[in-house]
Amino acid sequence: MGVEERAVRAARRDAAGATLFLAAAVYFGSGRLVHFDPALAGYLAAVAIALFSIVRRVSLFWRRPAAAFYGRELVKAVRRPRSLAATARNAGRDLVAQRFIARRGALRGSAHVLLSWGTLAGFAITLPLVFGWIHFEADGGRIYRAIFLSVPVARFSVDGVVGWLFFHALSLAAVAVVLGASYFLAARSRLRSGPFHVAPLLLLLAVAATGLALPIAAKAGATLFRVAGIAHEAAVIVLLVTLPYGKLLHVFIRPLELGAALVRERRERACCAGCGATFAPTVQLAAVESMLAARGFTFAGHQRSCPGCRRRGLAGVHVRLLDAEFQPRPAPALLRRVA
Repeated sequence: MGVEERAVRAARRDAAGATLFLAAAVYFGSGRLVHFDPALAGYLAAVAIALFSIVRRVSLFWRRPAAAFYGRELVKAVRRPRSLAATARNAGRDLVAQRFIARRGALRGSAHVLLSWGTLAGFAITLPLVFGWIHFEADGGRIYRAIFLSVPVARFSVDGVVGWLFFHALSLAAVAVVLGASYFLAARSRLRSGPFHVAPLLLLLAVAATGLALPIAAKAGATLFRVAGIAHEAAVIVLLVTLPYGKLLHVFIRPLELGAALVRERRERACCAGCGATFAPTVQLAAVESMLAARGFTFAGHQRSCPGCRRRGLAGVHVRLLDAEFQPRPAPALLRRVA
């Protein structure tokens, strides 16, 4: 059995285990379904389908040789205080503050923070409600208690600030998503981007907009509220089912960058066979070479060249095959080397 086949089987096993764990967590976390709302069964089914596919795809991505050592480096960081501190700093900068986006523009960075944290906050609030893990009980008058996994965690007044936040947190998250998604939709329309980039934004916008419409529709009558509820549920289900196959999957892949940062800081780097410049960690290069060799690709050693030398080599081949003129024209030594 090859490395790829073992990774595929392990990914399926991980996905099945995660789905079974979810089923058990919902059953016991909701007090053996006492606090589970059957009206939310459609949401739960969509979450289970999405979870299986997400875990399978992410597990397979993390297990492949070209990426697996990044994950191993993250695990090792737990046992090294210095590496753990560096990883925490990188997580704050890269995952929380998302400075890698802010470097492309302050407005773009702010829109990405609104979109990402609004979406994550929405899921963090909605999923425990769908699973029946959290519910609210009246505690006399206008006082409520929040019960999480059968344990009282908060007691608040409906008229207070805490109560207002409890009942409007989803609306605040939806507003953040609408603002962020609208900015990126406008930017994508100027670039004439394809469906892969636009469809996730439209789905997020549909979920947020229909969610904001629910409290408004509730005041307009039961019929309009049912229509808004069906539209919101449909939008959420489509988003969940398509989540593992679209651009939004990067949310689960991005943490691997923390391992990549550790590798870049600690590992020896390979030198280009052409110009001598360092261009990649040797361990990463070896992993990529072994993965390609297992599929019969060797590339005549060109993978040992830096990206700049590869581009110059490709230009040299085009000069010889097409008798084309490039500005500047490749050096004679390069033309002889690719002959």
